[in-house]
Amino acid sequence: MGIRDFVLLGIIAVLIPLALFRPWTGVLSWAWIGYMNPHKLVWSLQHMPIAEAIAVATMMGLLGTKERRGIPWTREMVLLVALAVWFTLTTVFAWAPDPAWVQWDKVMKIILFTFITPMLIYGRARVRLLFLITALSIGFFGFKGGIFSLLTGGHYKIYGPGSSFIADNNSIGLAMAMVLPMILIAARGEANRYFRGFLYACFCLTIVAIIFTYSRGALLGLAAVLLALFWRYKTRIIIVALLVGVGFSLAKNFIPEQWYARQETTLHYQHDNSAMQRIQAWSVAKNIALSNPLFGAGFEFEDVHDPQRWLAKADFLGDWHNVPRAAHSIYFQILGEHGFVGFALYMTILLGTLWRTKRLGKLERNEESAWIGRYAKAIQYALIPYMVSGAFLSLAYFDLFYGCVVFSAILYREAQDLELARQNAAYAIAASGPTPVGRDDLGRPIYSQSVLDGESAAGEGTVGLPDNGNRPL
Repeated sequence: MGIRDFVLLGIIAVLIPLALFRPWTGVLSWAWIGYMNPHKLVWSLQHMPIAEAIAVATMMGLLGTKERRGIPWTREMVLLVALAVWFTLTTVFAWAPDPAWVQWDKVMKIILFTFITPMLIYGRARVRLLFLITALSIGFFGFKGGIFSLLTGGHYKIYGPGSSFIADNNSIGLAMAMVLPMILIAARGEANRYFRGFLYACFCLTIVAIIFTYSRGALLGLAAVLLALFWRYKTRIIIVALLVGVGFSLAKNFIPEQWYARQETTLHYQHDNSAMQRIQAWSVAKNIALSNPLFGAGFEFEDVHDPQRWLAKADFLGDWHNVPRAAHSIYFQILGEHGFVGFALYMTILLGTLWRTKRLGKLERNEESAWIGRYAKAIQYALIPYMVSGAFLSLAYFDLFYGCVVFSAILYREAQDLELARQNAAYAIAASGPTPVGRDDLGRPIYSQSVLDGESAAGEGTVGLPDNGNRPL
């Protein structure tokens, strides 16, 4: 064991009992382990069930703590329960039962913690910590990968930790594109100038790292999220356009030729086997759903024992080694594995989360709720590269997506709490009656003329509180 192994082992040894006695810290630890996969970066701990140990300690602590809240049952959270039930049904009828149940187990653990998280994460401080841990767990690879690419001239692809959701270059590229707006918006709201500077540096280096994943899908996602971010901050778009233009003119002498060659295949996909194999896999998923619209073929249908069953659903066979392959698209993955019902549930959750965060983003205009609006904007923008790059990747069960769903529910509850507190404060002021501006010679209270006018108009005890039907009971 090396020094890194001992350091990580020591951190885990502290986090597990901490999760038992302070279960909300277990949620933060789960997020760190799940997104960053630090145990995959050392030799001796790669196969240890660290995430499971954190999860068990957190759930035990949840049962014993009084510092918990109910689940915010937004529409998306309710539909997520329905989706979990549907995943179970489709697994019963799966083409490849054994791999399907293994994948079902992984997905159910992610969904389970999606419901545990809002029970323990509430209040501005805890939400901020979860937000930063989520962003920086992936941002770590952007920071490190960006420096590595600059030092090596971009001749090597950026990869994530092995045996994880973000192991290959395409997946880590998508993940970094998703956290990019989270890092930027965290920087814009950060008071500490040193930490703010680090976040801005992480944002810039992550852009470099995404480019040098050599992933065509990640590059599309990067373009989409940057366009959204710069459209949001219109006053800087001219400066950004100039910087991009100068950057690309200088990059001709820096970016390797193989990078350009890789990206050019996007324009000529008909002659690229990798692209055509994706289209072939999409046709298989589509035809499976058409032949079994209710249940699809279940998780991991590409692992079917009889390859001909998979190939028989393809619209065409190419001049390559024709074998079953993953769907390479979140949309066709859900469609092929869970049919049109599963697809409808999944898309409603995705679009519903996008809509909810867009509405919550308007709270940024109010000083009291500005932090909710900022975080909601970040989640909204994080979903943009997921929807774009996800069209080319089998990441329908990526835990960061489900993290976005639960963030929208938590932020919605926080907004409701603020509104209820405001209404209760207004009601308390009204119930206490008007405040005198002074007293006369006999000690009797003196009220301003505006208060007296309000009493005559609204009635005693309701001064200044309009009767809009929304008063708290």
